[in-house]
Order: sequence, then C-alpha cells, then structure tokens
Amino acid sequence: MRWFYPAAFVTVLVLVLSPMAFLGGELKEQHPPGVLSWNTYSSDVKSLDPATCGDVTSAGIQGFVYEGLYTYHYLKRPFEVVPQLAQGMPEISPDGLVYTIHLRRDAHYHRSACFGRDTSGTGTWATRQVSARDVVLACKRVADYHINTGLAWAFLADRIAGLDDFRERTKHYAAGDFSRYDQPVAGLAGRDDSTVVITLTAPFPQFIYVLAMSVYAPIPQEVVDYWLTTADDGKGGRRPLALHERNPEIMEPAAVVGTGAYLLDTFKRKWKIVMVRNPEFRPDFYPCEGEAGDSAAGLLADCGKRVPFTDIFLFRYVEEEYANWMLFLSRQRDVAGIPREAFEKVVTPGKELTDAWKKRHIDLRIDVDPAVYWIVFNMEDSLLGASKALRQAMCLCYDVESEIEVLYNGRGRCAVNVTPSGFRGHDEAGPGPYARYDTAAARAKLADAKKELAARGLLVNGEIPEIRFDLSDGAAAMRLAEFAKQQFAQIGLRVKPIFNDWPTLQRKVNNKQSQMYTMGWHADYPDAENFLQLYYSGNIDKGTNNANYRNREFDSLYETVRVMMDSPERTALYVRMIHILSEDCPVLLLSEPVGFTLFYPWAKNNKHHPIGYGFGKYLNVDTRLRASMGGRE
Repeated sequence: MRWFYPAAFVTVLVLVLSPMAFLGGELKEQHPPGVLSWNTYSSDVKSLDPATCGDVTSAGIQGFVYEGLYTYHYLKRPFEVVPQLAQGMPEISPDGLVYTIHLRRDAHYHRSACFGRDTSGTGTWATRQVSARDVVLACKRVADYHINTGLAWAFLADRIAGLDDFRERTKHYAAGDFSRYDQPVAGLAGRDDSTVVITLTAPFPQFIYVLAMSVYAPIPQEVVDYWLTTADDGKGGRRPLALHERNPEIMEPAAVVGTGAYLLDTFKRKWKIVMVRNPEFRPDFYPCEGEAGDSAAGLLADCGKRVPFTDIFLFRYVEEEYANWMLFLSRQRDVAGIPREAFEKVVTPGKELTDAWKKRHIDLRIDVDPAVYWIVFNMEDSLLGASKALRQAMCLCYDVESEIEVLYNGRGRCAVNVTPSGFRGHDEAGPGPYARYDTAAARAKLADAKKELAARGLLVNGEIPEIRFDLSDGAAAMRLAEFAKQQFAQIGLRVKPIFNDWPTLQRKVNNKQSQMYTMGWHADYPDAENFLQLYYSGNIDKGTNNANYRNREFDSLYETVRVMMDSPERTALYVRMIHILSEDCPVLLLSEPVGFTLFYPWAKNNKHHPIGYGFGKYLNVDTRLRASMGGRE
C-alpha cells in the first residue's frame, strides 16, 4: 500500500527541543507539563482519514490516534500479528472463508462532540465502546466510490462477499448522500455489538495482515452524521450542509475520532501537529518478550509497565535535511538520520560509528526495511512496452552498486529480484539474469531492441527516440536524474528527466502518462504476495499495478497462489512468478534501502518496526539522563 519515491523518501524522526527555543513557549502555555517528545516531519501529511491513507508520513501520524483490529508485536522478529481492538485472534472456518472476530469490551473512542454531552453532568463530551457496526462502516467507506481510497481498496476488492457490488451501488448516490452506508453487504455483518463476521469470496491467507492495517480502523457512524454533514457556523455552533457541500472524507482535525493512546490536539498543515496522551486509554502494557539481543539492548527494561510513557508528542514541519541535522548536533532532538554530506565523517567504511562519535555517547542503529526501489517501465507505452530487449538492455547498463555508493553512501544493497531479502521465494529465485551491470551484454541487447522497434516502425532516423524519465523534485532527484542519464548514455540511449511535485507525479502515473519513473514499494505485510500482486493485470485499474504489466502465465499463477496457505508448493510458485518478472523486466531493479539512525541513550525503547504503526506509546524518554547529558528540556 505504501508507494514511495526513492529521491523523496523520508522518515519521521523524534527530537527533543526546548519549548522556548522551538515554539516561543507556545506549547508550554497551552498544555500541562509532562514528558515531551519533540518530532519533525519533512513530507506533507496527505490525509487524516484512515480510508484515504496510502503514504508513510500520514500513516505515522494516524497511528497515534487510530487502531486496527490487529497490529504487530513491537519487538518480536520474525513479525507476529497480535490482537489490538480484537479480543483474540480470529476464528476462521475450515474452508478459510469466514472470519469471526470478537471485539474487546474496554476499547472506547476519544471523547467527541459527535457523541453529544456526557450524561454524568460533568459537561464533557461523551464517548462510547467500539462496536461491530463501526468495523463494517470502515470497510464500506474504503469501498465507497466517492472516496479516493486508492490502495486501501485494492486489498479488499474481490475479497469480501458483496463488497464490490456495494461499491457499484454507491456510484448512483450523490457524494454527500451517506444513506448509501445503510446498504447491506453480504460479507460484512455484526452478529452482535461485539462480534464481527467477515465472509470472503475465496481463501486469502494474507487477510490477517490486511486486518492489521490501520487504514481499516473502525469509524463510528456519529462521525459521519455530525462532522461530515455539518460545518462550523462561525458562531460557536454547527450548521447543516447541503448534499452538494458535503465532503465524504474526514478533513477536520476535530473529526479524527480514534481509540488510540493519543488525541490529536493540533493539526496545522506543513507547520505543527500535537498529540497529547489519552487520559482514558484502556490498560495496555509494554511487552515482555522480544528477539535475541533485545534484553541486552535494554529493550525489555520496561516489561509489564503500563503505556503510554510520553505525555505529549509534537511534530514540527522541517523540510530541510540540514536543519534537522543541526538540531540533532545541538542535542535538541533524540533521533536523527545522517545527511549524505556528513555520512563519511560519522560512519566508518566498516559501517560502525567513528571513534569521535562514539565518545559523544551516541548509538547507531542499522535497519534493512522490507522495501525495493526501482525504475518503472510503463508497459503500455508504445516504445518501452514494445521491446523486451530494450528494457533488458536498460537494466544491464545501469550500475546499481555505484548508484548506492555515490548517491546514498552505501546505504542500500542491490535488489536482485522484485521481492525483498528474507521473504519466502526471494533466495530460492535468486538474482534475475538482467539484475547485473554488464555494458557489453547491454549493447548486444540494444541491437536486438533496434530490430524489434524497426519492425514496428518505432525508430527515428534509425535511432531509439529520447525517453522521458519522470522523477520527484528536489536535490536528491536531480542527482539521481544526472546519474541515470550517464548510465543510459553508455549504450547510446537519450533520457530526458522531468521533475514533478508529488501530486503531479502521482497523477501522471495513475493516468499512464509517464514512460518511466522512479518508485518504490514498502511492504504492507511480510509475504512475497504483497510484491507479486503489483504485477497482476487485474490490479491495473485498482492502482497497485502501476507498471501496467500483463502476462497470462503470471496472472494464472497469481490466481493460484493468492488462495494458498504457506507451503513449499506455494513458495515454488512464487519462484516461477519471480523468474517471469526477472525475464520480462517491467522494472529496472535498484536497491533495498538500509537505514542508518543515530539516537541518544535517553531515548529508551527505540526499536524500528518497518511495517507496523502506532508504537509511539512505547517511547520512554529518560528526562534525568537527558538533562545530565546536556539535552534540552
């Protein structure tokens, strides 16, 4: 679900600043004292609505307030799905079609005006327990034709009985007519207030991972009825909205009504986001188990303690990498990535901290994310889609190892097939025949390509036309564009870089207007199927197959494996599918990213989870240690 562009890939980073230094005392005046974690984000938050979330930054912010039925264990590796709003793991029928999920009884929404006043007489807003009907509504909203749910819909389409029919029916309603949510869906039912029954159209073993995505977090009907049908009247009240005035998406910060450990206190786009501890968050405790090495790293010291530990999270928009870095150097933030220009001064060739940095009592964490960067070829393009030999030649002439070293300080490893290392099928399939740097072989393939293209009348004066290369904007994208031009020029190919902002690039990709472009996919769940579905032709119109790739044999294999349980037989089919893609080259494989993160020792329980969200509740800032080491309070 999480597309990202390599040149613009960012991580939300934790920092600690003085309120006076950072916001002129503003936060200190507005909120009670407590343990503060000060953060930055460098990419705009796309959405506050879980149904429309499809990017890393938005998911990170939403994870503080929204919770799914399931989540991932914070510390265990390999990854383990555990209950969150569910009372336990789902009861699955023998045929794998019916999932019965019991909801926990102590999960309540944040207090909100949409629930009216509390009947206790305190004058506060009311709350209520999470209900099965809220889970059903969340799935209906993802299926709603009038909401741009994008990738969230891709994982439910053709999966739940009757949900695709429901989506078709919503087309006939006005966007602001929410009576469409009264329409029944055969495969979504609340047996009672605390029991959800989901019926699939076919077995889908990865469905438990889908249920662990917060994009399907329950949404109360009261949010739709109050926040989406009325607006501020400017006099301290609300006025009804006409049908044509209503936006079906959750846009107002006040409409963000979740069940999580934090409340969304402030949201000012591209400026400031403030999360405050939910004082009524149900009992939840820090885990007592992890993987080997966690205990020695101090990650089990808080075993069994109630969370959250931190009272306030503040996120400030800081776009420039250098500004973020200077905040870390002045001990005004807990955690930081390392800028490209500073990397060799901080990290040795052996990928360890230099002695000078070790003396600063700073720790280095190296993480390999389950993600793959690539250059996508539009298979519906008249040029690139017409010649497999051309795509193979472009793969062979690209020195990925040098790109990783020159552009990213070695922070990555060469991607050798379309799935990440460690996923079943990756090692068994091995490197693809064109996932290597060989200019002689590239020139031979280019000669074959010219014959293919000449036969179709696609050469211009006997040469391959200039190829348009879409990228995001920014300095990193410019460096990547220049490097790529040099690589393709080695075999006589002319490439024209075109720089785009995020919305423009996304629109061009969705409308099939790009010839080739940079992109990456970060795993939604730890299974190769999550990457292989990117090439299933049935997903072209659903927004995940953005290469517009079609192959009958691949499609047939995918339709077989997507209903199979994990087994050696399924892994063998994964391997066949990977081999097909390695031969057809719908993408030019670049790298699997490796993250280098620095953090001060006062940032406790700091462990990277590359798939799950909502783990801010586990962060524990040792304020005494921070003060003793000169950190800002």
